[in-house]
Amino acid sequence: MKNKLTPRQAAMEAYLSALRLRDLETCRHSLRVSRLAYEMAQELAWSEDRCRKLKEGALLHDLGKLATPDAVLLKPDRLDQGEWRQMQKHPAEGARLISVTLLNDLTPIILQHHERWDGGGYPYGLKASEICEEARVLALADAYDAMICRRRYHDPLPQREVLRRIEEGRGTQFDPELTDSFLSLHRLLR
Repeated sequence: MKNKLTPRQAAMEAYLSALRLRDLETCRHSLRVSRLAYEMAQELAWSEDRCRKLKEGALLHDLGKLATPDAVLLKPDRLDQGEWRQMQKHPAEGARLISVTLLNDLTPIILQHHERWDGGGYPYGLKASEICEEARVLALADAYDAMICRRRYHDPLPQREVLRRIEEGRGTQFDPELTDSFLSLHRLLR
């Protein structure tokens, strides 16, 4: 007999199945990002509950892409300005989707994962400690995976270049202390 899922696990599975059906590439990206974010949270010595919450938020961080039109989501080239504005709606759409469910504690993580340390992110232009720490960790894992893996619109970058770009984003795109931790963790995992 199969193990029975808790209501929370069932909701996670349902959302992941929808994402997998909508865009397998985005689902695979979410799985990789979730694993990396979880490893980083463990390295930061967060409680297991907090690590699990980040892992779940990372799994669903791109859930809002369910609402993104195919012409934008599946476009094989760079997005134009109008398409980019549509894509920038996915954090708010994902947060909206889960905000009325028993996964609503993940809302800030999903909503804030594209905010930047310097306030230049979206959807609200939050900066520094206005961004929840979980979303700041997720931003690093998300950016790393987006650069290191083949995407519809670009080839993977060499590892050295990816790490250079992350280091370059220290204090602008990314939390400086978390960037240092991410780079240290990466060196340990090599």
